[in-house]
Amino acid sequence: MLRNPNSIPATDIIIEDPAMEPFFITNSQSGGYTVYERVKRGENGKKYIRTVAYPSTFDRALRIVSREKLNSDTGKTYSSIGEYVNKWKEITETISEAALIG
Repeated sequence: MLRNPNSIPATDIIIEDPAMEPFFITNSQSGGYTVYERVKRGENGKKYIRTVAYPSTFDRALRIVSREKLNSDTGKTYSSIGEYVNKWKEITETISEAALIG
């Protein structure tokens, strides 16, 4: 479901990083996380956010972002499992470096 970008509660913590674009994570006061994707729709390119997942931990949120980034290249063909795995490693390493976690 698409939402207005301004619909995120003001009390939520928003976690953004260029390595995660077009995705970002929020942490609510109740302690839960939400992964969102920024999308544009319509002729005028109106901006929305799409809810991707509700992970229980920050680490899981980062893994979801990595998975979504890997699979967001619609129509992309990988010529081998190794190529797909290498792309996964590249994305997860970039996000891990940005988050300073191992």
